[in-house]
Amino acid sequence: MIRQPISRSWRIGLGIAAILLLMLCYTILSQSRQNTARREQHTVAGKRLTQLAEQQQQLDLQRAKAEAVTAEQPRQRALDRLREQQLKLDKDLLKWRQIEREPNAADRTVPTWGMLIMEGLIRACTPQGDFERKETWILVDFKATAWRLLTGLLLGLAISVFLGILMGCFDPAEAFFLPPFSFFSKVPATAVLPIFFVLVQINFKMYLAIIAFGMLPTLAQSISASVRKDVPEELLFKAYTLGASQFELIWEVIFRQVLPRILDAARLQIGPALVLLVAAEWMVAGEGIGYRLRLFFQRTDMTVVFVYVLLLGLVGLMADYALIWLRRKLCPWFGD
Repeated sequence: MIRQPISRSWRIGLGIAAILLLMLCYTILSQSRQNTARREQHTVAGKRLTQLAEQQQQLDLQRAKAEAVTAEQPRQRALDRLREQQLKLDKDLLKWRQIEREPNAADRTVPTWGMLIMEGLIRACTPQGDFERKETWILVDFKATAWRLLTGLLLGLAISVFLGILMGCFDPAEAFFLPPFSFFSKVPATAVLPIFFVLVQINFKMYLAIIAFGMLPTLAQSISASVRKDVPEELLFKAYTLGASQFELIWEVIFRQVLPRILDAARLQIGPALVLLVAAEWMVAGEGIGYRLRLFFQRTDMTVVFVYVLLLGLVGLMADYALIWLRRKLCPWFGD
């Protein structure tokens, strides 16, 4: 039946099943990539052994010719040179025979769970670098990104709440702000990144401006629509009847009435804001999550990349549930 509710235990069980299914799919994919890499390495080792066998035949011929030389010194020099070549050839043969018997190639584009833990998580959590420049990547990157994201979100949210309530309360404000907001909300925020790089320069303010620009048009329109639809006219008339001023009406009635919608809208803006921030860091930053992802992408090493992606998902999930809890705490009358 459509929209038939299910029990809490069923909901939790289905959620766990979905996570386990994703983990199983990733495990199968990573193992298949590792097996492919090992098969390719085995094939390369076979070809290399064939080439080394041909080199061995040529070396044997050269040794036979050298031994046929009658002069003692030229013959000894030739044999010494061939002996060095033989030692090097024996090392190569031993190396490639070992690889052919036990291929050990590792595909880092889709690393296994063991590689993610040992070469991704542990490496990111362990101080890296030489001498005095040792730094823990995960602390440096997440601290830089979190500070930029939190500051940008608070700035964009404050401006959006102010302009959104202004547009929802006063028709002239809506007539003035709605056209540019409607226009900018249709422009992909990532497309204007080069403009911000030039106008604001590459500094902390640039990240704040990018996040605020990305969330302001949509969030302000959403708050304005909520002010007009979710605040009953009866509440306004009652407040006016009780002698409330316009400021008291906006703060005590309108703001409190639309606060749950503001928190929900802000919660939905975290993902797009993080996308913009990571894209900007990828292009120009010297520290941060986007910067680290770019470095390992250039090496085609996804061990740290997958760890960062998983941590971003967990942090985003925690922030989502934290805002839901805050909405329930501040607005218990709103419900779920």
